[in-house]
Amino acid sequence: MEKHFTSSEIGQLEKRYKINLINSVSGYKSANLIGTIDESGCTNLCIVSSVIHLGSSPALLGFIMRPNTVPRHTYTNLKKNGQFTVNQVHEHIAGKAHFTSAKFEADESEFTALQLTEEFQFNFDAPFVKESSIKMALTLEEEHELSNGCILIVGKIQHLIVQESAITENGSLRLDRIDTVAISGLNKYYKGVFKEEYPYAKRDEINQHLQKKQKAHPDNVVFDQETNSYNAGLKKYNTNIGAPAIQHNDLGNWKRTGTSKVNHHLKTQFESIKKQYDDILALYEWNQKIYESKFNFEPTTGMTYHFYKSQKGDFFLSKISPDEWDKEYHGSFQLNADRIFIKVEEHDPKPTQEHKLVNI
Repeated sequence: MEKHFTSSEIGQLEKRYKINLINSVSGYKSANLIGTIDESGCTNLCIVSSVIHLGSSPALLGFIMRPNTVPRHTYTNLKKNGQFTVNQVHEHIAGKAHFTSAKFEADESEFTALQLTEEFQFNFDAPFVKESSIKMALTLEEEHELSNGCILIVGKIQHLIVQESAITENGSLRLDRIDTVAISGLNKYYKGVFKEEYPYAKRDEINQHLQKKQKAHPDNVVFDQETNSYNAGLKKYNTNIGAPAIQHNDLGNWKRTGTSKVNHHLKTQFESIKKQYDDILALYEWNQKIYESKFNFEPTTGMTYHFYKSQKGDFFLSKISPDEWDKEYHGSFQLNADRIFIKVEEHDPKPTQEHKLVNI
């Protein structure tokens, strides 16, 4: 079953869903770390999934940077000194590489924070990642701003370092030999498996190739073209010529009935799980806010506390209920034995006139 999205429907998708979907549709992408250094000597490292080949003579690579709506340390550094490195990510550093996308201050080095090793070579200012199996030093050649504000950075390769075991006789690389990983979307990593190497494509050899694939094995041999293996023993039915014919039964009605029941059952379960998830997420978000807020007392298990926002915009927790003063009220919470604040029935932050007279 296919799912169709129009341009207008894509535009109306929930933000995070849309980002994940569009980031994934282009398929597997290379995972690389861009290394730079600022004027004070602080190194910077960021992961990108957009490195592309732009030409071999001269050797040019490009990658995309997001709009400069917030500080981009990588962009600032390479613009000032015109140098950067591209370091391919492999299985053993994938986790560390991923977390270079976290928000670091300009004077913090991702190398230090994620325990990756800076490597300086060839009198090149920008740092390499020592742990990488493919490393390149590039100089900034040009940049192009795209219609959405993103920037295409174009660099010329000045130095290339590759693990010799990955280089084949014709100069191409076997990336599976050095455990190179690929990215799909924003946070899914995959290992590539070598399938086959085809010859240089020539128009007059297409038919020969197709016939070779089709006639590689006799018709009565059970051979799987996808896995390149004989798999008769894995079938759930007899595969020899004398085996009984497989009869087709019309199961359409049974399938339609079963599908309807299964869909209803699973939808009900899904909605129940989704509600539990939404409730837990809301609880988590409230507790994050409360624990990050200001309070100068140690909350007691079983007691109810009230959550407010000050005129300065700061959140704070208080024992004073909302009907005792005029503060911006955001809910009441009871602390349980696991130190989780559970939201309870809210008070009315604006007492009635009768209530005010009683207090007077």
